Order: sequence, then C-alpha cells, then structure tokens
Amino acid sequence: MYGITNDEIAKLVSAVDYSEVLTITAGAAEARAACADAKRFGFRAVVAFPQYLGVLVDELRGSGVRAQIPVGFPCGGQTTLVKCAEAEEGLQRGATDLDMVMNLSAFKAGDYQRVAEDIAAVRKVARPYGVPFKVIIEIGILTDAEIVTVAKLVKDSGADFVKTCTGFGPGRATVRAIGLIREAVGEGMGIKASGGVASLEDGIAFMRAGATVVALRHMLVEQLDAIGWKR
Repeated sequence: MYGITNDEIAKLVSAVDYSEVLTITAGAAEARAACADAKRFGFRAVVAFPQYLGVLVDELRGSGVRAQIPVGFPCGGQTTLVKCAEAEEGLQRGATDLDMVMNLSAFKAGDYQRVAEDIAAVRKVARPYGVPFKVIIEIGILTDAEIVTVAKLVKDSGADFVKTCTGFGPGRATVRAIGLIREAVGEGMGIKASGGVASLEDGIAFMRAGATVVALRHMLVEQLDAIGWKR
C-alpha cells in the first residue's frame, strides 16, 4: 500500500481494540471467532458487552490480548453508582480493560463537576486492578472548543485515555479531532480513535495524527489476510 510502511502496519496491529462483536446482535460464537482473529494477529484487545466477558476471558487467557468491556453504554446517563457496579463486576469477572462513556448530557448542560466526579469514581474502582481506563467523549455531539475542554477534564479526572466515540452515536473519529485532543492532553496520555474507522489506512492515518489505540472491525482482518500479514 502506497505510503504505508510495514513498521506502521505492525504498530497499528498491536494497537487494535477489535470491536467486531460490540454490536446488539453478536453472540458467543462471534465472540469466540473474534478472539481467534485477535490471537492470530496479536491485537491489543477484544471488546464485547459484559454478557460475553466470560467467553473473552476463557478464549484469551495466556494470549496477552486484553478482554475489554464498555461501561455506561451508550450515553453515559447511568448513575455513578451503577457505573461503578458495572465496572466492579466486570473487573471481578476478569476484564482487563475498561471503556467508560462520560455523562454526555451533563457535559452538554455545563455540569462539568458532575462529569469529573463520575469519571473519578469509576477510575477509583478500576485503579486497584491495574487496568487501562478510557473515557469516551462522543465527539459527534461536541464543538471543537468542547473537545478541548472535555479532553482536559478527562485527563484531570485521572483517566488513562480519551476515546473519541462509542460507535453508537452521531459522528465518527476524525484526524482533526485526534489532533485537538493530543494538543489538549499533551504527549503522555493515550488516545483511542473509535467510530467509523473503516480500514487499515484509516487506522494508520489516526495513529499518525496522535492516536495510540484504534478500534477496528473485520475489514482489517480481511485486509491483513489479503496482504498475507503474519504476526
């Protein structure tokens, strides 16, 4: 592929959160298949709703691939107590990565303290488990100025990553948004590009812009097979 190096492909593959089964219809068989693909290529994580966390934990054990679940999907409007309970249960059952949706409506209403306290509370639950903790800001509902504001808020609240989108809301990840987030949080914080990332080329473009993790689905597996990519 023109302009893309093997080193960039390798870096992307190891940074992929494989979200093929993060859908409203995927079942256990699809979760097992996603785990097989992730182990074959050495993806960073497989993502599924908590009902299939047991499948992920069993299938990924010893592989180095993380078992990731969402918290507060899709709008972050659950109470903090519910989000903490969701995170705690998942972590006790073996989740090794969490992606939490911030309280989107509270942010849009200007209640930044509520948003920050919500994030910090779930972060406190996750901290003893030593797992990466990402906060989804849903850039499709935000202005550029709001993206900068909330990225700084997420960083100050103790999260490890800012994540662009759930994939269930409006909008999609953009190179511009990744750049805004990177400028806001500095070089030490993780950024996950998620939402509408359709290809290997998309993923590499986002990593060039500053993303450190990228959510991708089966199109990536098809592309890697087409070029004969080996782990």
